[in-house]
Amino acid sequence: MGVDNSSNLVVDGSWVLIAMDSRKRWVVRVRKGGRFVCDRGYIDFDEIIGLEYGSRIRFSSGAEAYIYRPTLIDFIDRVFTRRSQIIYPKDAAYIVVNLGLRSGMRVLEVGVGSGAMASYLANAVMPGGRVYSYEVRDDMVSVASRNLELLGLLEYVVIKNRDAAEGVDERDLDAAFVDIGDPWRVVDPVYEALKPASVAGFFIPTVNQVDRLVRFLWDHGGWGDVRVVELLERGYDVRENAIRPSTRMVGHTGYIVFARKRLRM
Repeated sequence: MGVDNSSNLVVDGSWVLIAMDSRKRWVVRVRKGGRFVCDRGYIDFDEIIGLEYGSRIRFSSGAEAYIYRPTLIDFIDRVFTRRSQIIYPKDAAYIVVNLGLRSGMRVLEVGVGSGAMASYLANAVMPGGRVYSYEVRDDMVSVASRNLELLGLLEYVVIKNRDAAEGVDERDLDAAFVDIGDPWRVVDPVYEALKPASVAGFFIPTVNQVDRLVRFLWDHGGWGDVRVVELLERGYDVRENAIRPSTRMVGHTGYIVFARKRLRM
């Protein structure tokens, strides 16, 4: 991630995660002379500056919390401006791994939305790689650009305010990810943009869309190893002498379709 994490000390301008428990968690930027206020009281930033990440702090009410260095997920979950539904971490991590991403790769993204998935992709391919994102909505381009800049990742993402169905400029890309409601429209442009044997991932919310996309991939003739998965996430309530499954879970968020580009014979 592009946000500086070279020092283990909180300084003026540092981002910190203030964690009181599993639900009361805030990501804030520390500014000299400033103050963070919540329902548990306030904490002056001057009391945080100079502390090590991992230190305990105390609110004006006496409530205790700890400060940590925020991760990419913390920023996306608690700082990002959202104008659209974002990809959940459980899906994003699985997608990144299955696309086989590593530093230096060049990746196509169709449908940038609020920039969450672009952040995951850029974080995986930086510093030598690039993400080429196509987005038809200019308001989403603005939101995603601001979010990526906040993380220091915008330099690794090229956002184009265009419909990828009309064509993709790049060629010999290493992987692709598509998150739009009608992904079959971009199957041909994605195919042309990828290197042979590269993986494309598609995220779609309904079975009807899965059925249509998979049939389109089969009929296309240039895709193989087509797979469909759905991931469910169940957390646990962790208390002293009482560890049990949570009554809530992250259930259906969407279906992920993977396919590999093969040469047409």
